[in-house]
Amino acid sequence: MTDASTGKLFGTFATLVVLASGGATLAALSGGLLVPVAAVLLIAAVKARFVILDFMGLRSEKRGMRLALLSWPALFLLVAFARSVAIAFLGAA
Repeated sequence: MTDASTGKLFGTFATLVVLASGGATLAALSGGLLVPVAAVLLIAAVKARFVILDFMGLRSEKRGMRLALLSWPALFLLVAFARSVAIAFLGAA
C-alpha cells in the first residue's frame, strides 16, 4: 500500500464515519416517516458501496464480482424499504 492509497483510504474512512453518524442522527429523528427512512437506507447503500469498492479492494477488479457484491446490500435495502412502506400504509401488526 502506497502513501497515496493510504491517504485515499483514510479519506474514505472519514467519509464513512460522517455518513454513519449522519444516518444514525437521521434515523433517531425520523419518527418512522418514509422519506427519512428512505434517506437512511440510501446512506446505507452508499456506505456499502464504499466498503465493497475501497476496503475490499474491488474498485479495479472485474465487473462481475463488484456487481454481485453490490447487489446483496441493494436487495436487503429494498426489502427493508418495502417493509417500511408496508408498515406505513397497513399499520403495525
